[in-house]
Amino acid sequence: MISWQMEEKEAINMFVFLGIDFMMVLLYLIIGILFIRSNGRAIRYLTGHDLDENISNKSKELCIICGKQIMKWSLCFIIGFAIDLLWVGAGLILAAILNTILIIRLMVFRNHFENGK
Repeated sequence: MISWQMEEKEAINMFVFLGIDFMMVLLYLIIGILFIRSNGRAIRYLTGHDLDENISNKSKELCIICGKQIMKWSLCFIIGFAIDLLWVGAGLILAAILNTILIIRLMVFRNHFENGK
């Protein structure tokens, strides 16, 4: 009886972690697609960007680049989903760490892009 209850708890935990992974994948894919299709208008959602600048090709290019990078973030959680099927919780932790690294990488890239380096 105790082992049955433990298996049920493990199954519930696994579905919670898989649900979080799946929702993050959907969220990042939708946001990435919206950035790419915004035709430069999504530039106002990027922090630190000067809104007084006109929407130019640079803004459109930056939106496309950011949209593609955001869509890459979903890959972390797809990998995390697969790992969570084997080891519950380990995939979500790994996905969060990889996602943080990719966010920092995008911030550095944006700094270089906006400064013209």
